[in-house]
Amino acid sequence: MNLETYDAALRLLGFRARSVAELRRKLLLKGEAPAEVSEVIARLLEQKLLDDADFAREFARAKILGPGSSRVRIKQELSRKGVARDVADRAIEQLQDSDGVDPAAAIHRVAVKKWKALAKFDDFTRRRRLYAFLARRGFNPDEIRSAMSVLED
Repeated sequence: MNLETYDAALRLLGFRARSVAELRRKLLLKGEAPAEVSEVIARLLEQKLLDDADFAREFARAKILGPGSSRVRIKQELSRKGVARDVADRAIEQLQDSDGVDPAAAIHRVAVKKWKALAKFDDFTRRRRLYAFLARRGFNPDEIRSAMSVLED
């Protein structure tokens, strides 16, 4: 195994956690040999320094608690990062079951904050902009209508 490739992988992981596919892509873009990249990734997996399930769980937690993204949006982003769909699904379920993080509550938190920010507009414009904002976050129309009905009461 090439130590330079291993060091490059560790540097990339030092900046932030990455999925296996993401790390592989980055190392190959840096010009590392595919065989060496595979060896390094195998070693990192053995050492538990690289784990798609942990990555997916932490990524989902950050997206739900931070910007308040929807389940669909989180799954899409994880898929782009090379995480398998079943791993992404399990990560989101585990957040709700073991950590008490409720992905459904994210829409209400985000909606209330955005609703306040749109206070200078008339009600029609406020509703339209809030709906569009939540739709861009990946929430489905039923979730959006539910959140908006709570705001108007």
